[in-house]
Amino acid sequence: MKVDDNLNIVFLHQNFKKSFYELFKSNKLQLSRWFNWPVKCQSEDDFFELIQNSLFEYARGTSLQCGISYKGNFIGYIGLTKINPVLAKAELSYWISQEFQGRGIMSIVCQRMISYAFDFLNLEKIEISIATENIGSRKVCESLDFELEGILKRADTLNGKVVDHARYGLLKASTSVG
Repeated sequence: MKVDDNLNIVFLHQNFKKSFYELFKSNKLQLSRWFNWPVKCQSEDDFFELIQNSLFEYARGTSLQCGISYKGNFIGYIGLTKINPVLAKAELSYWISQEFQGRGIMSIVCQRMISYAFDFLNLEKIEISIATENIGSRKVCESLDFELEGILKRADTLNGKVVDHARYGLLKASTSVG
């Protein structure tokens, strides 16, 4: 899915396991601050298994997980998970390599994925749940006009620490993105 002349959203599949695993390894410390899954990825084979699971979820219609490509190289991830056709909603998840943070790339890529979700998947709502201390991701949500729906107390553990989550939502009816 083309975002602009340099950026593309690319469906994750087995052929990308090595290049995507290398990107993951170089960002593992940063990712471990905000996600639990990096602890489970100790090898390229573990990452291959994650990709396999995402393909099974795609086949069931419950997720769409993609890499973010900049000038042909992977720089991050974006995905729709927990797709619920009955409620016409999904959760948006994303991360970008540390060297590409702060350039507005993630907002542009999220905007494209949200448009796809609203226009082609016929979803009516996108939700995002983020650790309250993850200021960068919260800024992305706010730049895309997501509404803060509330703070979930004791929502998760990250590195053995209990954290709260900010829960954001974006309705198709209240946006010009779709």
